[in-house]
Amino acid sequence: MSSDKIRELFKSRGIKNTQQRHLIYDFLSRKKQPITAEEIYMALSKKEKTKMNLSTVYRILDTFMKKGLVQKSGINIEGKSTFEINHMDHRHHLVCVECNRIIPIKGCPLEEYESYLSKTTGFEILEHHLEIKGICPDCQKKISRKDKQV
Repeated sequence: MSSDKIRELFKSRGIKNTQQRHLIYDFLSRKKQPITAEEIYMALSKKEKTKMNLSTVYRILDTFMKKGLVQKSGINIEGKSTFEINHMDHRHHLVCVECNRIIPIKGCPLEEYESYLSKTTGFEILEHHLEIKGICPDCQKKISRKDKQV
């Protein structure tokens, strides 16, 4: 996303355009999968010349969530929350238990079931999360190579 578009987006949401906010939003907008605050911090502290604390990353992510720009994913990596740009669509994910790779799934297989549950239980269902864990093709290849070597 261009710098001008980020500035416009921040202005439309009432967010002050600081260098740190700009860097974090730009970084997140280029990610195709949810990422932890720690990963954001590590990546930006290595390649950017701005000084930023991990607590600053969390505060900025919190601001972005309150303004609807970022959402906390239902996925936790090693007990840590993950974040992604709010694409304004409902998403579920495949998660590799070996490398922690996360792949978004299009569509929702739970909509019908959610409706059924609402009707049969009287619950007003607000949200749901689906996380499917497995082993990605790359890790399957690595595992099969290790097995062949033994």
